[in-house]
Amino acid sequence: MAPRPDPKLADGFLKTARQLIPRRQKPDQAGLRRSISSSYYAMFHALARLCADGLLGTQPAKRSNKAWVEVYRGLAHGECLQACQRAHKVAFPQEIKDFTDSFQQLLTDRERADYDPTARFSKEDALKTLGLAEAAVAALQGVSMRDRRAFAAWVLITSPGAQKARKQA
Repeated sequence: MAPRPDPKLADGFLKTARQLIPRRQKPDQAGLRRSISSSYYAMFHALARLCADGLLGTQPAKRSNKAWVEVYRGLAHGECLQACQRAHKVAFPQEIKDFTDSFQQLLTDRERADYDPTARFSKEDALKTLGLAEAAVAALQGVSMRDRRAFAAWVLITSPGAQKARKQA
């Protein structure tokens, strides 16, 4: 039997992000950078789960594990960013719009943390990023299944025909 997906992966990234922010001593840049990156990845994995659950269902016994993992792993950062940038044009609930705003901000922060050797981060930067991620993940989990499915379709379907339909909407 194939291993089952970890349902708490996003929460694990949030926990890791929090653990990387020191309470007392002066924080090192590597730890702060990893914390910021982990905060973003918590959001990315929450979105991947939302998409896989939205398309194939939330009950492992009633879905193909292989297909679920394929959808989960099918997300690409750039396409997710584009979907989030365009989401305000659609009548999604405010929680989803807030998630998309945070996703865009955290992707930018994560790229700076991962790739810009001149960037400097403070403990406050890491705490702010973590707070945004925690709020966004919690809000996304509280959205109705109907709206989660609609958002999953929005993120996943990137064909030229879908793009044309979005421009006409």
